[in-house]
Amino acid sequence: MTATPVALSPGVSQDPLASPDPRRGLIFVAAFVAICLLLAGIAFLPAMPTDVAPFVLALGPLVVALGLALVEGNGAMARLGRTLTLIPANRLWFLVIVLPVVWALTVLIVAIVAGAPAEGLFDGVGLSSLVVLLVVLIPAFAEELAWRGFAVPRLLPFLSPLGAALVLAVPWTIMHLPLVLVPGSINEGLAVIPMVLALFGYSIILTWIFVGSGGSVLLTAIVHAGLNGVVPIFQNLDADEAWLWRGVIAAVIAVLVILFGNMQRRIPAAEI
Repeated sequence: MTATPVALSPGVSQDPLASPDPRRGLIFVAAFVAICLLLAGIAFLPAMPTDVAPFVLALGPLVVALGLALVEGNGAMARLGRTLTLIPANRLWFLVIVLPVVWALTVLIVAIVAGAPAEGLFDGVGLSSLVVLLVVLIPAFAEELAWRGFAVPRLLPFLSPLGAALVLAVPWTIMHLPLVLVPGSINEGLAVIPMVLALFGYSIILTWIFVGSGGSVLLTAIVHAGLNGVVPIFQNLDADEAWLWRGVIAAVIAVLVILFGNMQRRIPAAEI
């Protein structure tokens, strides 16, 4: 499946990626990033409870995006809402739903080849995976509606999908740093580099899906939830080893998307 950026034509309201004023939209996405970085800074403060920080970092950007879309006007809220329910015209895009499972199984295979014991890897994996998937659905939809649904379309008039993915990967990664670096956080003690590789990889993969599917947050959120929901599959691997290979394999998939997903095509000015 090749990602073909959607034309951003003024006045075509049914296009979920359309923006009446691209330069004004760029100002709003800059404000979005700045406020999100402020939230990341707040999450580093000792006064921030470590069990509250993940919700602030996952749901906060959505609140920011909704507020800015409301201020922006010009149908921004309606366009954002449409991305949440948009079903890709090309139904083949639904095949990407299996991507998290392919990613997880590849991580396991590579870990086994690298020396991890194969026996007992799937012990305890069952209904717990479904429960985790349900739990991560809301944060996944929140993040995708904010980072892909709100931010990506406002960058596309100025950057290729790959450029937009890389630009947004920087603040998106910073938003996740407190979860690794703050004492008592859910990923405390795990290495930062694999997390950076994973998040940059996810940003490229999810942007590819979002743009290629015509602006479907519905689809990107399902894939995002899947990437988090398959984590129980790794529970019997060494935590540091699983963390490392998760990042490396995500980066490899992202490189394949860059090579074969038409991510570097700029949208012509005439289409904006």
